[in-house]
Amino acid sequence: MQPLQAGDPAWVGHYQMLARLGAGGMGTVYLAKSPGARLAALKLVRQEFANDEGFRERFRREIAAARQVSGLYTAPVLDGDADASRPWLAVSYVPGPTLSEAVRTAGPLPEPPLRALGAGLVEALQAIHAAGLVHRDLKPTNILLAEDGPKVIDFGITKSADASALTGTGVLVGTPAFMAPEQISRGKDAGPPSDVFSLAGVLVFAATGSGPFATADPSSLLYRVLYEDPRLDGVPASLRELLAACLAKDPAERPELPAMLDAFAPADPAALISPGLREEIAALEAAATAASTAPVAPPPPLPSIDETAPVTPSRRRVLRLAAAAAVGVVGAGGGATAWALTRKDAKPVKPAPRATGLVAAPPPVWAQSWPSDLRDDSRLNVVMAGGTVVWRGQKGFCGVDAASGRLLWSAGRPTKIDSLDECVFQVFGSTIVALGAMQLVQADGTNLFPTKTIHTIEATTGAARTVEIPGHDLDLQDLFGLIGSTAYVSAKPSQGSRDVVVLAVDMNSGRILWRFPARSVYVYGVTGGTTLYINTPSKVIALDGATGAQRWTRTLVPGDASKEVAHPLMLGDGLLFVSETGYGSLRAVDTATGAVKWTAPTVGRPVLVVNGMVVTADLTSFQAYDRATGAPRWKRPTDPVELGLSSPRNDAGGSSRLLAAAIDDNGTSSDDRHDGGGIFVVPFGGGTAWAHWGPSYGRDEWSVAVSGTNVYATDNRRLYCFRAEA
Repeated sequence: MQPLQAGDPAWVGHYQMLARLGAGGMGTVYLAKSPGARLAALKLVRQEFANDEGFRERFRREIAAARQVSGLYTAPVLDGDADASRPWLAVSYVPGPTLSEAVRTAGPLPEPPLRALGAGLVEALQAIHAAGLVHRDLKPTNILLAEDGPKVIDFGITKSADASALTGTGVLVGTPAFMAPEQISRGKDAGPPSDVFSLAGVLVFAATGSGPFATADPSSLLYRVLYEDPRLDGVPASLRELLAACLAKDPAERPELPAMLDAFAPADPAALISPGLREEIAALEAAATAASTAPVAPPPPLPSIDETAPVTPSRRRVLRLAAAAAVGVVGAGGGATAWALTRKDAKPVKPAPRATGLVAAPPPVWAQSWPSDLRDDSRLNVVMAGGTVVWRGQKGFCGVDAASGRLLWSAGRPTKIDSLDECVFQVFGSTIVALGAMQLVQADGTNLFPTKTIHTIEATTGAARTVEIPGHDLDLQDLFGLIGSTAYVSAKPSQGSRDVVVLAVDMNSGRILWRFPARSVYVYGVTGGTTLYINTPSKVIALDGATGAQRWTRTLVPGDASKEVAHPLMLGDGLLFVSETGYGSLRAVDTATGAVKWTAPTVGRPVLVVNGMVVTADLTSFQAYDRATGAPRWKRPTDPVELGLSSPRNDAGGSSRLLAAAIDDNGTSSDDRHDGGGIFVVPFGGGTAWAHWGPSYGRDEWSVAVSGTNVYATDNRRLYCFRAEA
């Protein structure tokens, strides 16, 4: 529970806002009080959804249907208004931690409380389904543990079982770690059996501390849900068969809820409430009571720089981290739409994260708004391309002069890409390369978003070109790099085998020059000199860029690695740095011979090679290792903020000056009810770390790039340039 923040309303409808309970992808949740002094959890929908009439119609149906839900194990709906300027929904406030918080604090549940949890959640789903609803997003953060049992909350994406689908093309509804296969493939509507699948995933999490398809690499999660068996190690033997049946890929093979209720017997509801949980519930009750009886301070005013900023956060939920080399920043002139903020009396956009002890960011040098002609609703990514900052949204790109903030050009998305939200997007020199890589595969192996084109945009001018790759049965999946006019990509057959094929494509003609069967479903790659290096779950392979011939192969993981995941590669100073987070190690591989030079224990991923060091990042720290020996050089903890994990694809080196990362201040990577996000900047050479704190978005809403001592960051509202001392 946090105080109200700048921009928060004092009243919504006839409810008075008391405090913040959290924020998620659909909106912000407040502790609120009705005129009769009843406490409620009120979700206020984000502005970009409020502007979508299709969303309003769906929200209106959901409020009406959710009012019909009754039962001990659901939080009752009190009120809502789908026609308000920003739609809102109020449910009865339930004092209690989420299941995610409880497991993280006290550990996995033993069998008696696990059975009680399962029985309670089955009854909750029975009440939801009896009202003609399908929840579609049952997960640990949507389950509260109250004194009288578990409560299912957040009906934000429920759907009437007899209603037509109202979600747009390419939109996944749900949380991937707990989604049913049919929600991912969209081959059929998600009905009540999808909630059974999610329930089983929640119970596996409660029993083990991780989901049944958990992986260190988010890019492989959807594949695991679609095709791999769940991991049930740690689940009590008496419940393993039941949960395995609930996790069947075919919805028709999953058990019905009444049969599940019988299987959880005997279930003692009191077993779920441990002494520690009872104390936490009492503390939350006391805090809510204090908030409801104390005078409520009005929300603080917004800082002036944010007063007119449109609220348009991204829908993407991919954690990002950027580290960049010192690149000469060129450009001149000040654009009329860029804000010059170099006055001595200028103030930071936002203070540093609350109670973190971090120094606030310096004033921004300039701030640029997203081009109005693109009419975009999300700004997803920012990268450097020489003296141009390339800003990508869901519906287009734009180039901004790095020195002045002047808008140089803007371009809509290529016609062959349905949404840039899911495209692969990289910069090589001054060339932007993109391909639409939305990989949603049906049970028969057919990709719903086939991709057979590569697109390039010149960063300095915005000039675009599309390269068609005709005459093949492969769907492009990922981009590894460019050597001259040859692009190296991964692809999968449109049907049949799911193993990756590596392709070399002539960017002038679209002709496939050679192909290499990787014999793996997970592959990453990077180019260096005249060589393409690819990484499968067990091997690193060097391929001749011109012919595709193998130069060397190095097995890194012995035995069967079919259940493991390949991780991105980082190239620098004649070494290839390979992160194998499943084994807690970082390996340095000689690019000429494939020999492993050293291995260092780490849970981080390499993000930068600089000044004789390789720097890794995990959730809570940056760590530097000697490039030649692997010996630890230094460690920079970031506690209590968390970094965004990355899958870096670009080389970094030279005289880099800064590290920058997206951050969260809630101290958890599994609970999406965060309180905000921003960027965290660490100068090399012992300089003072600082942070810029944004509105109520988490780290997944931020993207950063660094050039010299300039830090470029987008919060999906504006693009900022900060000039740091380093």
